[in-house]
Amino acid sequence: MLTVPVVWSDGHVGHAPVLQTVDGQVYDHPETPARPGLIREALEAAGLVRPVGPTAHDDTALDAVHEPKYREFIRDTCAALGPEEIVTPVGVSMDPGVLERSSPAERAAFYSFGQDAPLMQATYGAAREAVDVALTGADLVREGTADVFALCRPPGHHAEHDRMGGFCYFNNAVVAANLLSGDGRVAMLDVDYHHGNGSQHLTYTRDDILYVSLHADPRFAYPGFSGHANERGRGAGEGFNLNLPLPPHMGIDAYMDELDRGCEAIADFGPERLVVSLGFDTHREDPIAVLGLYSEDFGRVAERIASLGMPRLHVLEGGYALSRLGESAVAYVQGLSSA
Repeated sequence: MLTVPVVWSDGHVGHAPVLQTVDGQVYDHPETPARPGLIREALEAAGLVRPVGPTAHDDTALDAVHEPKYREFIRDTCAALGPEEIVTPVGVSMDPGVLERSSPAERAAFYSFGQDAPLMQATYGAAREAVDVALTGADLVREGTADVFALCRPPGHHAEHDRMGGFCYFNNAVVAANLLSGDGRVAMLDVDYHHGNGSQHLTYTRDDILYVSLHADPRFAYPGFSGHANERGRGAGEGFNLNLPLPPHMGIDAYMDELDRGCEAIADFGPERLVVSLGFDTHREDPIAVLGLYSEDFGRVAERIASLGMPRLHVLEGGYALSRLGESAVAYVQGLSSA
């Protein structure tokens, strides 16, 4: 049995937000350091993967996707914090004048679209290494590996060009896809429960990257301001953005019908490579989602994705039912090899 390279690092563990603010209310933060480790341990125990450490990349690939001043803001803000300090943006501001304020929480408002991506001393290092994890995975795909699993943390698909939010700081999947696009067309398939507003934002005017997303209908689910079916791209990118909003509690059979639609669009696009934004928060037990998949259903999802027949980079996004992450990931990786 062939094993899948899983790019992994524990350099993220210091980024450990305890609380999140949503609509002014404070809740326990579900995006915990345990998430990627639980997945790696389960995959190793099943003999499905071989761990690979990330290779450090310079900022060129990251700055090709994100505003360099945004990256520098996160870097410098985190470097100035004490080990126990947490900066939560006070809100959202489009006024660059807030960058002159003395409070880092006020300055952060310029680079945020919400209050759910706090900054800690370790946040920049974790987010920056997550980019290296994704880029190392992209390197392996470029070298001819059929499937690579990049265990990125923090996740990335909500991160926009110069805005953080939704637990995300840098868009790991788009940074990788942009690198791969130097070799030809790339498709992105986002199967996280939430719409990847950042991934759409960063690819919306491009015709060399197709973005396809299956996600909970934004009329009732986060982020709420993007992910509608009529968002199809703009300019050169018109027709290269496909959103497939899903109703609550959808089971696997109906889900597979929508996945078939997405995969058919990808096949028609004819990409050289595929980047999958992989969220396990479509699981029926996920604490911040309301879809209906069981752990074993991720095998069917993976089998359909693998049937597309192109090299694939699988980038971890969400998934917060800690007791189900390992078994869901095992079913997914097994599905890749059964196509």
